[in-house]
Amino acid sequence: MQTTPNNSRALAIISYITFIGWIIAFMLNNKQKHALVTYHQKQSLGIQGIYFAIAVLIKLAGLLSLQVLFLGVFVLIIIGISNASNQINKPLPIVGVYFEKWFENIV
Repeated sequence: MQTTPNNSRALAIISYITFIGWIIAFMLNNKQKHALVTYHQKQSLGIQGIYFAIAVLIKLAGLLSLQVLFLGVFVLIIIGISNASNQINKPLPIVGVYFEKWFENIV
């Protein structure tokens, strides 16, 4: 599957939908890299990491009140999907600039 502008938008959106979606977007964007998909893979990988860290923290600490943090993650996912669907390479609020630095060489 070649990455065309329409496909790249779809792959950028898919990368935000669970970690499996990220893996699918990674595999399909691996041969011919498209800047839009690569950028949103970095952003979505960071969101997946935050989600995992919150889940582990809730499990270890047993504080169910921390589940409200998942709402913030959900908002970041919606913003990321919106940016991907509009083909905008804009960092997510608060954490997006860190994801760009941390995952610079990963994706």
